[in-house]
Amino acid sequence: MPRKTDRHHQQGDVSRQRILEAALEIAAERGYDGTSVALVTEKTGLPASSIYWHFKNKDSLLAEVLEFSYRNWREVGPTWKASVTQTPFEEQVHARFRDAAAAFSRKPEFWRLGLMLALEHRVKEPAARGRYIEIRQDTLARLTEWWSGLLEQEHPGTSPDVAITLARFHLAAMDGLFVGANANRGWDLDWLVDTVASGLAVAARRLTQVAS
Repeated sequence: MPRKTDRHHQQGDVSRQRILEAALEIAAERGYDGTSVALVTEKTGLPASSIYWHFKNKDSLLAEVLEFSYRNWREVGPTWKASVTQTPFEEQVHARFRDAAAAFSRKPEFWRLGLMLALEHRVKEPAARGRYIEIRQDTLARLTEWWSGLLEQEHPGTSPDVAITLARFHLAAMDGLFVGANANRGWDLDWLVDTVASGLAVAARRLTQVAS
């Protein structure tokens, strides 16, 4: 028979999960200012005291929500881990963009909430925005590592600056694809993904020629 403390711990984990899921749904739709503890209590059916037991305040809750949404996206998103493969250069670039676009469709909350936070500027920066900026820096580092590995296979000895430039362009393109796909429902996302990927592959080849 499970110990009482174990049951309480499990119940606490379930409550925390419900709070995070509800707050994420609200924040992805309403943004930071439009999210409140009152709305979370209404959606979860849990008392405010339960929310404050798990989270110090709204700011700490939304920082955890941002982290929670990122983990969800990472489960379906591209790995960005470079690997030795015989797959042609352009096909690898296309595959990464297709994986990212698929993840946008399946788990859009992280990118939606994150981009809203990125556009907000306050005297006192919310913890959630700070965490988002940290995650973007980590994503940029992962992209740079991936491009470095890909370029090393295709063009050994390429300057590290090329990988950094391509990673920045790559991340900006992902932002743009997400905004475009959500703002214009009639757009052909598959065509856009392939077109952007083709352009990035061409840019990569030209940059390696300039840097060599």
